Amino acid sequence: MKQVKKKSVLVVGFNSRPLVSSLKQAGYEIYVVDFFGDLDLYPLVKDSIILTKELGKNYSLLRKDYGKFLTSYTIEMMLKYRFIDYLIIGSGLDDGFEERDLILNAIKENELTITYINNDTRVVKNTRNIIKLHEILKKNGFHVPKTVSFIAYKKNQTSLEYPLVLKKKTGSGGVNVYKFENERELNFLIKRFSISNDFKPEEWFVQEYLKGIPVSCTIISNGKESKVVSINRQIIGLNYLNPPSEFMYCGNIVPANLLKSDDEKIAKISLFLSKHLGLKGINGFDFVLKNHQPYFMEINPRIPGSINASEAALNLNLLDLHLKSFDDNKWEEISEIFDKVQPKQFATKLIFFSPHAISEQKIEQINCLKHLHDKTIPEKRANKGEPLCTILHVNNSFNSSFFGALKIVDKIYEILENRPSLKN
Repeated sequence: MKQVKKKSVLVVGFNSRPLVSSLKQAGYEIYVVDFFGDLDLYPLVKDSIILTKELGKNYSLLRKDYGKFLTSYTIEMMLKYRFIDYLIIGSGLDDGFEERDLILNAIKENELTITYINNDTRVVKNTRNIIKLHEILKKNGFHVPKTVSFIAYKKNQTSLEYPLVLKKKTGSGGVNVYKFENERELNFLIKRFSISNDFKPEEWFVQEYLKGIPVSCTIISNGKESKVVSINRQIIGLNYLNPPSEFMYCGNIVPANLLKSDDEKIAKISLFLSKHLGLKGINGFDFVLKNHQPYFMEINPRIPGSINASEAALNLNLLDLHLKSFDDNKWEEISEIFDKVQPKQFATKLIFFSPHAISEQKIEQINCLKHLHDKTIPEKRANKGEPLCTILHVNNSFNSSFFGALKIVDKIYEILENRPSLKN
C-alpha cells in the first residue's frame, strides 16, 4: 500500500508553539520560524530557525525590530524547503504590512507553490485602522470607547475625562498601552519616550479608560461567512503573574462564563466585522464588557493566543479547521461543526513572567511541573519581565479551572522561594 505524504506547514510567529502543537496533533509535518524557541517546541518540528538563538540576543534587545528578522528567516526557510505546502503567520506581524508583502513577493518571484493561509495584506491593514473601524461600528449602533488622535487631544479638541489611556496605533497583547490620571502623568510618559526617541505624535491616540470585564471572541471565516468558535474571558495585567505592564495579555479562560445575552452581543459585533472586512481563517476580536455592553477594542487578524484553551474547552483541533477554511469545498463541513459544538469543559491559560532573574537550575525545576507549556530552555538565566512559561489547566467548572491554574503558579513561587500574597 502506497504511503500518503504528509502535508507540510511553515509556521511563523513570536510564539508559535501553541499553533505547532495543534498542527502536530492533526498529522502535519511542521517547520517553524520562531522568536523564543521554547523547550517543548523542538520535538514537534522537522526544522526551525529561532531568532534569539540565531542573533544571540535576548527578548528585551530584539522585541522592537524582530519583524524584519522574522521576514528574512521566513524567506530563507521557504527557499530551503521549496516543497512546503502551507504558510501560517501567527503573532508578530499584525502591523507588518511591508514584511507580509515581502514574503508574498518572495513566493511569487521564486515560483514557490506554498499556499498562503493568512488574511491578505489589504485586509490586515483594514483591521488595524482603529479609528475607521470605530466609525463603522458607531454608524451601525455598536459601542466603542471614545478615541481621538494624540494630536487632536493636545489641541484640546476633545471632551474626554480622566483617567485616559495612551495607545500606540501598532502593537498587540497590551504592549504600548499606558493609563494616565492627569496631564502631568501624560507629560511624564512622553518625556520618558523622548529619551529613547520612541515617540512620534502621529503614531498614537488617546482613549477613554473603560473599567469592565476584558473578553475576546474567536471567529472562523471563509471571507464571506463566519462562525463563532468561542467567547473567552481575558486575563489582563494580573499582578500575580508579574506582567511587565498594566495592560499586558496574561491569558484566557474559555468559555468566558458570561450571560447568554452578553455572549450574543459580543458574537454579533464580531460576526459583523468579520463579514465587513472579509476575514479568512481564525481571527480574534477584543472587547471590554461594561454594564453588560461590549465595547470593541481591537482585532487580531490571525490565530489568537487563546487558541489552545479554546481547543481544550471544545475538544477540537482548530488549526486543522483553520487550514480547511481556506478551501471553499470544506466550508459546509466546518459550518456544521460549529453549529453543533458546545464547550465540554473550562480551560484556563496563564502566562507567567519572570519576577526577577532566574537561574538555569530553577528553570529546570519549574519545567518539571505538570500543566506547563512554552517552557524556557534552561541554558541561560531568564531575565525579569520575560515570559517564563504558560500554564494550561482544564476542569469542569470556571472556578476550578482558574484556581487550579493558580495553584500551579503557587508551585512556581515555591521553587523560586519568592512568594507574594495571593489576593482573590
